[in-house]
Amino acid sequence: MTIWQEGMIRLARSEKVTDFAQRQPWLSGLANQFVGGASVADARNSAVELARSGVRSTLFYLGEYVSDPELIAQTVTELKAALAATAEASLDVCVSVDPTQIGLMVDAQTCTSNALDLARAVRAAATQPRVGHDALIIDMEDASVTDATIDLYWSLRAEDLPTAITIQAYLNRTPADLGRLITAGAWVRLVKGAFAEPADIAVRSAVDRDSRYRRCASQLLGRAAREAGVYPSFATHDHRLIEEIITQAEAQGWPADAFEFEMLYGVRPDLQRELSRRGYRVRVYLPFGTDWFPYAVRRVGESPRNLRFVAAALTRRGAAPGGGG
Repeated sequence: MTIWQEGMIRLARSEKVTDFAQRQPWLSGLANQFVGGASVADARNSAVELARSGVRSTLFYLGEYVSDPELIAQTVTELKAALAATAEASLDVCVSVDPTQIGLMVDAQTCTSNALDLARAVRAAATQPRVGHDALIIDMEDASVTDATIDLYWSLRAEDLPTAITIQAYLNRTPADLGRLITAGAWVRLVKGAFAEPADIAVRSAVDRDSRYRRCASQLLGRAAREAGVYPSFATHDHRLIEEIITQAEAQGWPADAFEFEMLYGVRPDLQRELSRRGYRVRVYLPFGTDWFPYAVRRVGESPRNLRFVAAALTRRGAAPGGGG
């Protein structure tokens, strides 16, 4: 984990910096770069626009590490509204949620109750939820909540609800976690991992994270995973990794519609469209809401190269919400 990334994480977690940044009109371009809009209606419109180029969306209501019961209830309400809006627009009925948004900071029971409520709302809105289309996708946060997050996933699966789980490749525990998920035929979103974890929990260098990601991708593309009905979602913007995954998937006999690539809203839309034109499934993680600074600064922190997005965004501060890339 680089000093740059650790610094951006500290900024993201500073309430004072967040409050200041979100009140600055001149920073609105940064929000527009990475966020699909302030409201459910804005997010729906952004998702519809993406769908025109063959790109699917997973909506995410901005906010993290929430302990205020009113904010927790608001998050659940906004996500339910997003589910209804996407169903009405004939889009994938798919939202993503951090467990710490919906009650985990209070207790596990509150979080589980809200997650069950949301997963049932997915099932109701989608009528017949389809793997690879409709689900409550559980995000993975820092390592202090990994066990609770995976337990939450299995609670939803026990109720036969449409759900998916995010797994971080850089964690030392991940191969074992993937083994159990593969046996269960899970929908798994594989990410590299972006928290500043100690070396006894996760690898820290970019080279090691890439190597771990390759190994985990191979695990998800193995014969056992295909036969179990696993649906892999490879969350990466690295075109070299993407091409390696495509080559391996073809060699292992995976149809092009049996897995997908996921990218962040506003990041490499050219690559998103290119993959879609080539016949591969592409999904965008589409955040909405007004609490945008922690999310945006994390995206900048993932790589110093992302500073180019900041420079471009700050020159477009008057752009419509959701523009960019």
